Amino acid sequence: MLKIKRALALFLILAVILTISAVSGIPGAAAAGTGIGLSEHVLNAYYSGWSYVYGSACEGAVDCSGLIYMYAGGDRCAMIDYCQDSGYVSDGVPNIHGLGLYQPGHVGVYVGNGMAVDARSSDYGICYESVYSKNWTMWFKHETISYPDTGWEYFGGNYYYYEDGEYLTDTYITVDGVDYYLDASGVSSAEPGNPDSVADSASDTEDTSTDSEYIKLGSTDERVSSIQERLKELGFFNDDITGYYGAVTEAAYMAFQSAAGLYADGIAGPEELELLFSDNAPVAEIEEEVTEPETEEIEEETIATEETEPAEDEETSYSTGDYDDNIYDIQSELANLGYFNDDATGYFGPMTESAVTEFQTQNGLEPTGKVDKLTYAAIFSSTALENPDAKEDVETLTPPAKADKDDKNDTANTVNQIVTAPATTSAASEKVTLKSAELAAKALEGVEFESASADAPSSRSGSFTLWLIVMIAFMAGAFWFVYSNEKKKRKARYERIKARANRNW
Repeated sequence: MLKIKRALALFLILAVILTISAVSGIPGAAAAGTGIGLSEHVLNAYYSGWSYVYGSACEGAVDCSGLIYMYAGGDRCAMIDYCQDSGYVSDGVPNIHGLGLYQPGHVGVYVGNGMAVDARSSDYGICYESVYSKNWTMWFKHETISYPDTGWEYFGGNYYYYEDGEYLTDTYITVDGVDYYLDASGVSSAEPGNPDSVADSASDTEDTSTDSEYIKLGSTDERVSSIQERLKELGFFNDDITGYYGAVTEAAYMAFQSAAGLYADGIAGPEELELLFSDNAPVAEIEEEVTEPETEEIEEETIATEETEPAEDEETSYSTGDYDDNIYDIQSELANLGYFNDDATGYFGPMTESAVTEFQTQNGLEPTGKVDKLTYAAIFSSTALENPDAKEDVETLTPPAKADKDDKNDTANTVNQIVTAPATTSAASEKVTLKSAELAAKALEGVEFESASADAPSSRSGSFTLWLIVMIAFMAGAFWFVYSNEKKKRKARYERIKARANRNW
């Protein structure tokens, strides 16, 4: 019986050690999928209408890291720190499906053709938009994902050809004696006869995107930047210079074509470009501003300078679903006044509408949720009233400036206490409660994705080693306790037998 107990105790020690090593001993897991698979996963989440739920990573409900972690696994809290490779978005995003995208406190996925998917917030849900419409700072190759090197890849109903780790665009290749054209998005002109084959020669697959005669939607090279700069000089283009020929650039170029009496197809050819950069290029017509008589309500107000005046005519207003540079400025100013609690994007969504409605209510305007000329002027007015609820939030429920891993549970408990507040709270307190929960959640998210310092990996492994030593010491102590107890029992039994023998003698 004693031998069985000893063997059982030893078995338990080994089982604990092996279990710990299997579950937690390896920081980076083996490849869990492919870049194509990750892209299909996040697009499925978008088209299926998944919801944003902080901390969740299950089908139908995810947060930004959960969307990726659900498919790829790996380290959820520091994806950028344990990635295979990374670079700055400002230097350009490689033509690779399934790259991770990072900005402080947030991650997303690049799905090719200048587009990205991310689980943004409870207001926006899963977003699918241009990679340049959000302030992504870095791209990275996820630690568990395998990315294509050379050959055909099938994605979204189309074939792409990869060479040296990136899919080719705007070029011709020859595979098994058949010529294929890969357009500006990388899509093949025809289905390959043998998807497993590779190009006949490297010279045939040389990327000629910068030598292409025409520039159109999806093109990316230095000429696009020059076109954008020239269109801006002529007054047709009012966006940032990105080097990417997207929908905004195409619309600006079509406006130039119309002004020049050309067929407005959005495709820039050699002859048209020659006209664009010539002294004879047409200039965009600037509509004369119509001066309206000042109303009594804003007669004595000092309105913002011309830079804050909307460029559109008097009938123009902004409402849900609109996208414009002026909306970006509106969101930024509402944030300064305490009405808007998200990043300015230029997109007029439900959160912007709510902020505008609250501003109108506090400033004595009709709460329509739309930004007409009167509301626009009031927002940028020097007498615009700040959000009183925002001040109360800051004074009473300011989140900690920085949290470490030991504070995560405390922060989570704070969130739980806030969310489970009594239902009898007043409307004002309810507003404070909801905003406080959002602040606490963002604080947690910031902790999860804050860039780790240089000694982060060693700290992680050091904590695990210390915990393992404690567990081994605990199990060894338990084993020694069992062994000593059995030894004492055996000795006592022997003494009793010896005493009985002496009495009988």
